[in-house]
Amino acid sequence: KGGSDEKVKPETVLSAISNAKNKGLDPAELEDDFFAHLAVAYQNELRAQNAVDFDDLLLFGEKILREHEDVRNMFREKFTRVTVDEFQDTNALQMKLLQQLVGPPYHVCVVGDDDQSIYGWRGAEVDNILRFEKDFPGAKLIRLERNYRSTPHILAAASGLIAANKSRLGKTLWTDLNEGERVSVR
Repeated sequence: KGGSDEKVKPETVLSAISNAKNKGLDPAELEDDFFAHLAVAYQNELRAQNAVDFDDLLLFGEKILREHEDVRNMFREKFTRVTVDEFQDTNALQMKLLQQLVGPPYHVCVVGDDDQSIYGWRGAEVDNILRFEKDFPGAKLIRLERNYRSTPHILAAASGLIAANKSRLGKTLWTDLNEGERVSVR
């Protein structure tokens, strides 16, 4: 695959590089040879400019914590409690970084909704929230099922649709608001 005769948008290449990095992979090993060549040139230019991109901040941070026990321990002692919001939208690399940053006894709180994961296109892995109790033994799951904004009809329609998702923790949404208007499909 690939070749210099191809017309490729820069954002397409940058997206492929970013996706590789967010999986903890070396972008130089992209399946598309042309993209891999561009990835090497991109990384060389970053290095020449003494710069990193956002994905490198995560990649290098995780690598430093993983490879340097003294640094990992220093941060674990400094940050004894860690909270992550929108956890359903974290990627594999962010999960690895969290695991390096938080060690036993796992004083970590994540907030997220497996039914609201919308960033799969940029590498988010809903499995991070689905596996949380396994990856952080002793974790306590607290379901926030009360909805303060939507009517029972809207919650029933939403719950009926989302129930078809195969990979989810599940919840029973409820509200004490009035019934409201019925949902209609147009």
